[in-house]
Amino acid sequence: MDISEDRTPSRRQAILRDIGAVTAGICGTLYFSYVVVAHKYLGTEELLNHWPWRVLAFANLGWFLLELTTMLTNPKRRAFHDLIANTVVVRVD
Repeated sequence: MDISEDRTPSRRQAILRDIGAVTAGICGTLYFSYVVVAHKYLGTEELLNHWPWRVLAFANLGWFLLELTTMLTNPKRRAFHDLIANTVVVRVD
C-alpha cells in the first residue's frame, strides 16, 4: 500500500520498490552470460577469485544488510525498498 495506507501504490512506486532486486538480477544475469561466453564455465575456485563475482557478492550482501537494518529499526518495520518508494506492507485478515 501507499504510505498513507489508503490506496494501492502507483506504477512509479512499484518500480522504485523493486528496483534493487531487478538491478541485482540483471547484473547477475549479465555476469553469468559473460562467464559462459568468455570463460566457458570457470571452476568454483577461479569463479570465487574473479573480481566481478566479488563485487556482485558484496553488493548483494550490502543491500541485504541495509534492508534488514532499516526493517528492524523503524516502528512500521518498513524495509529500505519501502522507504525509497513510500510504501508499506499491510496485513489483512
